[in-house]
Amino acid sequence: MIELIVAIGIFGLVVIMVTSIFVIAVVSQRRIISLRNIEDNARFALESMAREIRTGKNFSTIGSSLSFTNAKSESVVYRLNNKTIEKSSDGGVNYFAVTGSEATIDYLNFYLLGQAPGDGLQPRITITIGVTSQAGNQISNTKIQNTVSQRLLQI
Repeated sequence: MIELIVAIGIFGLVVIMVTSIFVIAVVSQRRIISLRNIEDNARFALESMAREIRTGKNFSTIGSSLSFTNAKSESVVYRLNNKTIEKSSDGGVNYFAVTGSEATIDYLNFYLLGQAPGDGLQPRITITIGVTSQAGNQISNTKIQNTVSQRLLQI
């Protein structure tokens, strides 16, 4: 009888340990997936900006915003507002969010080079983004940078 009680006790401890390890693994996996989705969101925003900038022209920067004319002749503005990257396709009248609410954008900077007419330089914009993402008690800081050049040579 004592052997049976000891065996059941040991079995119970093993089951509890295995179950708690499994629960910890599932919670960690969910946090990692959440953090990855947030960072992918920021990278997607950067890539969508880069695609539109490549075919744009007449670039100008003011603070943490970039304005230009895209391939459809729309006046486009990208800016940072309330920790979210926003885009306007009507010259800054109406804006919509490019990044999701779960991603906190700490900074968005645009560095413009070669915009002056006749300088012989291809217009290039370097975009830097700082993202803080949090899932549970996991906090991740990511810095993303990309340099985009205009496809058409400015003459």
